[in-house]
Amino acid sequence: MHFNSAGIYYEQEEVFVDDSVGWCALSALLRSALDRYSFREANLREGKKTDWPSYKASHCRSVRQFEELYLRIAICAVNNAELFYDASCQPRCENDISLHIMLNPYAKGNEMDNLLKKLFKASLRWVPNTDQGS
Repeated sequence: MHFNSAGIYYEQEEVFVDDSVGWCALSALLRSALDRYSFREANLREGKKTDWPSYKASHCRSVRQFEELYLRIAICAVNNAELFYDASCQPRCENDISLHIMLNPYAKGNEMDNLLKKLFKASLRWVPNTDQGS
């Protein structure tokens, strides 16, 4: 992510895509992406969903197809010292709930990989409650 003077966070243009990368290499990619986080001025008023860098990198035919195929895991520092990261994922068809985990950036690589994998799989398994009663 980058952020602008309005305090808006937006996705970096340089999206890394490699279908051969497994869960065991995810923490190294995460650390690399976090190192690229920076302030960059950008006018986001005229942006469209089709300008979304991840969508473009996916080669999906539509934004709707992209949103149906992919889950977004957002990762951010909990404080300025970056002692911990909060990783969250909103299960499909769920507007009110996000699942969260805490990541220790100084943990062994496979520990972060395993926690991110658990978050992803829990989000995939999530079954929305359709019961409207109390």
